[in-house]
Amino acid sequence: MIKIFRRILLAAGMALATASVQAQPQSVRMTAGRTAEGLVYFLPKTAVRFHLLVEKKTYTPGDFAQYAEKYLHLQQVQQEQETSYSLVGYTVTPFGVRDTSKCYSVRMKGGKCETAEMKLSDDGVLLAINDKPLQPRLRAPFKAAPRAAQQDPRRYLPAEMLIAGSTAKMAELTAQLIYELQERRLMLISGEAEDMPENEDQLRLMIAEIDQEREALMSMFTGTIRRDTTEQTLTVCPEREVSNDVLFRFSNRLGLVDKDDLSGTPYYMTITDPHKTTRQKYDTPENKRQEGLYVNVPTTVNLTLSSGNHQLAQFQVPMAQFGFVTLRDASLFKRYVTHLQLSPVTGTIERLSADSEE
Repeated sequence: MIKIFRRILLAAGMALATASVQAQPQSVRMTAGRTAEGLVYFLPKTAVRFHLLVEKKTYTPGDFAQYAEKYLHLQQVQQEQETSYSLVGYTVTPFGVRDTSKCYSVRMKGGKCETAEMKLSDDGVLLAINDKPLQPRLRAPFKAAPRAAQQDPRRYLPAEMLIAGSTAKMAELTAQLIYELQERRLMLISGEAEDMPENEDQLRLMIAEIDQEREALMSMFTGTIRRDTTEQTLTVCPEREVSNDVLFRFSNRLGLVDKDDLSGTPYYMTITDPHKTTRQKYDTPENKRQEGLYVNVPTTVNLTLSSGNHQLAQFQVPMAQFGFVTLRDASLFKRYVTHLQLSPVTGTIERLSADSEE
């Protein structure tokens, strides 16, 4: 026999006493596992973990930044170091958590139920009967791409340039070297260089080496940018539909900030239930409604992430708390060795089969 365990919260100051099982809202925490009444278990509700990829960009001015316009005619080259942040990616991962409002008891007596093996999670959520629990799909942890080693541009400077009397003189000589590299590159491409290579592969190699040297020397004027990407996560467990609910705020100067921090731009979450899940009817007589196994029938909701008037991403996520709970007939568990696997994320039936009756 199955029935919902409901208990009345004892008034403060009263001595601890045994609470009777009542058909009214649960108000004390139940302990999952085997009891004198049978097996107590919970069903899950679905939480969502947002994975946010945040890029930190650090600009460091070059040693000759103040001479960029004078010697290379580059305007508005930044003179100060600056750090900025940007949001470059977002995904979601649903996972199950115990729903304390869905605590049930199943009496393990009669027929094949006597030997049924029921698997619970560490926090008491029913995962399987006479079967292995399903493993949730694990998301591969974020791994940043390896960053190319930053070159030291001074390795390309001749010794006489390194001992120049002033920074301005070094900048002037470096600019002359950059112009010489550009001219040599043009002559190689046009075929006018005196030391033209014998084949195209050698030509490409020579041009690539010139480009590498020129880029390193240019960084002494234009500066360098270092990018570091990290993953940050936010977890929500919605109980109802929401429209443009602030999920977090993001600042270009500080990165991810609290949703109450007005220094950041708000990012909104909207959850809509299309109400496409219909209540399934099972051939369970009314007088047998207390016998069987309660499981979730989830609803797939639309989860939208937006900023301002721009929709950034939309996800479809099955969620248990937006569906309903239904009762599966207990006769199958008494007459046969029944194998059942529930989704650890939504608590719905993923696999149900029974061995032939002996």
